Amino acid sequence: MSEDHDHNHYQGSKNILVAFVLNATFSVIELIGGYLTNSVAIYSDALHDFGDSLALLFSYFAEKLSQKEEDENYTFGYRRFSILSAFINGVILLAGSIFVIYEAIGRIMSPEAVKPEGMLGLAILGISVNAFAAYRLSKNEGLNAKMVMYHLLEDLLGWVAVLIVSIILLFKPWFVLDSILSILISLVILRGVYKNLKKVGMIFLQKFPDELELNQILEQVKKFNLVDDIHAVKGWSLDNETFYLRFHIKVPEETIMKSIDKLKIDIKEVLKSHNVTYSTIEFESQSCEINNA
Repeated sequence: MSEDHDHNHYQGSKNILVAFVLNATFSVIELIGGYLTNSVAIYSDALHDFGDSLALLFSYFAEKLSQKEEDENYTFGYRRFSILSAFINGVILLAGSIFVIYEAIGRIMSPEAVKPEGMLGLAILGISVNAFAAYRLSKNEGLNAKMVMYHLLEDLLGWVAVLIVSIILLFKPWFVLDSILSILISLVILRGVYKNLKKVGMIFLQKFPDELELNQILEQVKKFNLVDDIHAVKGWSLDNETFYLRFHIKVPEETIMKSIDKLKIDIKEVLKSHNVTYSTIEFESQSCEINNA
């Protein structure tokens, strides 16, 4: 492993840790601010940021664990822990968002006064914190950090919305806007949570990965001279970017072992170019009849 790679890995973990500290600290400030301003919109965003903080914390440890080699207990490594964490975070956000929507609907029926000055101050602070955290993560090359950065940018847009509503409330006592905004923020969160939980569920159920371009892989493999047929194809993913694939290949009966070894190396290179980290390839002759289950 090169020194540049080690440095980038360390810097990426450090940036994620900085983003976590900022997000977690600000979540506490939001909870206090939501109580002082009586704003359910601030409460809903505090919940969102708390979920982000959990995701960031795991992302930090995932950066560390992702380098750990597989062992006798976890023969495929430790990548699935990230999926488990995503599921737990999703359930927390799902329950919290539903609770916020329930509270906000009650407030729409009976609007309560909020303090727009406090909302305005928190909005400015929220924009600053999320913008800085997103900027730090934008320097990272890893997909994990990029995805977290996009999530922080989504938070940034939410705080821009809070800023606009707080300015309106400074001039007009339309307190119902606070509840409407909290519902909109929660619905955006629920949309993202649903998509992520669905993806996590498909990974746990070992659905064939949508990201894996199977037809393209098979076409490339079939171009090798010794490949007569490919069948019994099965695949699943450890996480959203690490895939496992197994299949059987029929070769001519007179094929010698040395040629099969060379063919396997060539096929592994094709699979590697499609992010297939783990694979099992079984070779059989034309006359071979076996159970492919």
